[in-house]
Amino acid sequence: MKYTPLYLLLFCLIQYFGYGQVDIVGQVLDATTQEPLPYVNIGLVNQNIGTVSDESGYFELEVPANQYNDATLRFSMIGFESRDFILKDYLDLQILTISLEEKATALEEVVLTTQRNKYQTKILGNKTTSQLIYAAFTTNKLGNEMGFIVRGRKNPMILKKFNVSLVENDYGPIRFRLNFYSLKDGLPEQTLLNENIIVETDISSGIVSKDLTPYEIVIDQDFFVSIEWIEDLGPGKLFFSGGFFGSPLIAREVSQGSWSKVGSASVGMNVEVRY
Repeated sequence: MKYTPLYLLLFCLIQYFGYGQVDIVGQVLDATTQEPLPYVNIGLVNQNIGTVSDESGYFELEVPANQYNDATLRFSMIGFESRDFILKDYLDLQILTISLEEKATALEEVVLTTQRNKYQTKILGNKTTSQLIYAAFTTNKLGNEMGFIVRGRKNPMILKKFNVSLVENDYGPIRFRLNFYSLKDGLPEQTLLNENIIVETDISSGIVSKDLTPYEIVIDQDFFVSIEWIEDLGPGKLFFSGGFFGSPLIAREVSQGSWSKVGSASVGMNVEVRY
């Protein structure tokens, strides 16, 4: 559904005064081109209240009234500068559109300075393809992410491919975002990417792979890889191969939420690296 500015304002006011909650709606744009920005992460930082903008940049975020007035409302997207607001200030301004500036400088790159004749290729992560043990996103909320830590090697790692094993998908065509983060205190911290990586598939079960060579990702440290739920597809089933061994699962409920370790469970996803 596409919202007009008048509709947005009326909708916000009705929700705020009528139901004891604030239902924030709006659109996120590229500040330079004024084009809509899809799949922007929007939420209250570390409060587990968040969402993701749709393909046309529109979003809707429900916030309990008067409970998070001093919380930070953050809009962030790979390749763009984040924007932060104090929630009460944002509501007072009744902002209907948010513009994000493209980042002026790229992330620091790892440069391979030595020439070697021999490289190793290794699959890191969880290789299970079990159809008997399965796992799912920890919630059905937009921006829900789950993933695992990859330990670095002696040489910089060139990321070649990402794989995830599906047990059941009855949605048909689905897409999710693939993310890579640096680590701090054993949890994800900052993105290592400067562009979105979207994984798409319509298979009902089997291995879904994403070729990473076009992105030229080289990492020389431990890192975290995750998949993120970015589209509201309604009721349905989406299960991945699971297990009780391997790299443990780390997840967050929504965009801008807090990260936590999810017991000893693991999900059948991995990355192929060359080093």
